[in-house]
Amino acid sequence: MAVNTIRAPGEILESKIKEKNLTQAQAADRIGITRQYLNGIINGKYPFTADLSLKLTDPLGTSPDYWNEVLRSYDSFLETDSGQELRKTKDRESLLLDLELQSARSLVDHQIESALQAGYLGIEPILPADRIQSSSIQLSVGMKACRYDSNGNPTMVGTKPGIVLKRGECVTLTTLEKLTLPSRLRAHVLGLSDLLAGKFLSYSGQNVYQFPLSNHLSVGLINQGPFEVKIAHGDPLLIIGFEFLNQEPSSAAL
Repeated sequence: MAVNTIRAPGEILESKIKEKNLTQAQAADRIGITRQYLNGIINGKYPFTADLSLKLTDPLGTSPDYWNEVLRSYDSFLETDSGQELRKTKDRESLLLDLELQSARSLVDHQIESALQAGYLGIEPILPADRIQSSSIQLSVGMKACRYDSNGNPTMVGTKPGIVLKRGECVTLTTLEKLTLPSRLRAHVLGLSDLLAGKFLSYSGQNVYQFPLSNHLSVGLINQGPFEVKIAHGDPLLIIGFEFLNQEPSSAAL
C-alpha cells in the first residue's frame, strides 16, 4: 500500500479509525489505550511506538510493517525544507495551545527555548545555550557604539576588543542580536547582565518592546561609579523576559 509521505502518522491513524466507522473512544477501547492517549498520538503529542503498531493489527487491520513504512517515510519528509517548515508550524501551534491552556503570562521553564525552536520568537544570531535561562535571555553587546566624554563630545568606536568607559562617560550602542516578536509576546528589559550589574552603570532606553518589532535593541549606559568599566563586543548586556498576551492586541495598541 502506498504511503502519503506528507501526512503525519497520527493523521493516517485518524483516517484509518474513520474508515472503520469508529469514534476515538471506541478505537481506544479496542486498541487497549485511553482515549486521551490516542488523541495525543493523533495530534503528535505522544510518539507512535512499535508496541502501538502491534496493537493496531486487529482493530484496524494494519500490519507493523505498514506503520514502519509510514514512520520511515514521514521522518525522511521532515528532513526536507518543507518538512522542517511543517515541523515548526506544528511546534508553534502546540506552543500557543500550551500557553493558552496554562494561562501563562511570563514565559518560564523551557517555554522560551520552545518558542525559539519553533520560530515563534526570533533571535539572530542564535544565542548560546548559556544565554537562555529559565525565565529570561541575555542579549549581547553589538559591534559599534557612540561614546560621549564628560563634556558630551561624541566619538564613534568599535567594541572589539573592547572600550573603556571612564567615570562620567556614557555610551549608546545596540545589541548584537536582532529580536523579532510575534503579536502575542512582549519583551521586558529586566536589567543589565550579571557581568555589568553592580558596576554603577545607569541604563537608559526602552523598557518594553512589542509587535511589530524586528530589530536590534538600543541601549544607553552612563558610568556613575568611581572605576573604569570595560564593555566588549559579544559580552552579555541586557536581561530580557517575555510576557504572553492572553489575546491578540487590538490594532489601536500596535
